[in-house]
Amino acid sequence: MSSKGWANFICDRRKNLQLTRRKLAQLAHIDPSYVTLIERYGYVPRRNKVLDLARALKIDSDSTLIMAGYAPQDLPLQEFMERIEIISTEKFIHRELRDVVRELHTLPESEQKRAATMLGELLSEARMRGETQKV
Repeated sequence: MSSKGWANFICDRRKNLQLTRRKLAQLAHIDPSYVTLIERYGYVPRRNKVLDLARALKIDSDSTLIMAGYAPQDLPLQEFMERIEIISTEKFIHRELRDVVRELHTLPESEQKRAATMLGELLSEARMRGETQKV
């Protein structure tokens, strides 16, 4: 199985953490060739290796499993469906925003709520500007 979205997800996160491929492999206890296969060709390793990568990259394991094409571990169905919808529409989101959103789930829940409030306010303002420009 392979996926370019999966490859970009891992590569972007690794670069954000300023890790070399070799260092990521070391942290995830995998062979460095795995990291190369993932980033260049979108290779999706077995589930346990995906979880090792999530831990090494300090990413939520359920999100990582979903990006790799696996079912999440303990995610309620409604939240799972929401995440699938987000992932399926990601190609329409500007890359910088997508990178920021990916980083949000690494924050504590209180900070995630604060970020959600700030984004909600920004969206409201943008909608109001859009409506006033149409008039």
